[in-house]
Amino acid sequence: MDILKNFIQENKALFEQEDLPEGHEQRLLKRQRRRKRQRLIFLIGSSSAALVVLMLTVGLYKTQPCLTGSGACYYAQIVKLSDQIERSIEHLPEFKQREILMNMYSIMPQSEVEFENMLPADISEKDIKHLNKEYYKRLYEGMVEIASLTKQPHDL
Repeated sequence: MDILKNFIQENKALFEQEDLPEGHEQRLLKRQRRRKRQRLIFLIGSSSAALVVLMLTVGLYKTQPCLTGSGACYYAQIVKLSDQIERSIEHLPEFKQREILMNMYSIMPQSEVEFENMLPADISEKDIKHLNKEYYKRLYEGMVEIASLTKQPHDL
C-alpha cells in the first residue's frame, strides 16, 4: 500500500493533467444524494424502532409497576399510591374522603414483612417469596381500585 501511495505522491502531475470523464460530477452527486437518502431512511427507521421500544417499555411499566415481582416492590408501590390517594381526595366531599381513607387503611400493610411474619416456619424460602409477592400484588391491585374512586367523572 505504501508503494502505491509513494508512486501517486511522486507522480502527481500525471494524475492532475487528465480531465475527468464526461458526467463524472453528475454521477458523484447522484451517488451522494442516494447515500444521504439511505442514511436518512436508516435514521428514521432506527429512531422509530427505538420509540416503539420505549413506548412498549413505559406501557408495560404502567400496567406492571413491579417487573421484578417482589413483595417489597409491591409494598413500595402501595405506600406511594397511598400518598397519592391522600393528596387527591381534597376535592371530594368529607363523607367520601372518610370512606376512601377507611378502605385504604383497612388494606394498608404495616410493613413489607408483615405477611411473611404470619407464615408458618416450615415453608420453603421459594414459597415464602411467591406468597409474599402474591399477597402484596393483590393489595396493590386493591389500592389501585381505591385510587380510581378519587377521580372526578371528567377525569375518567
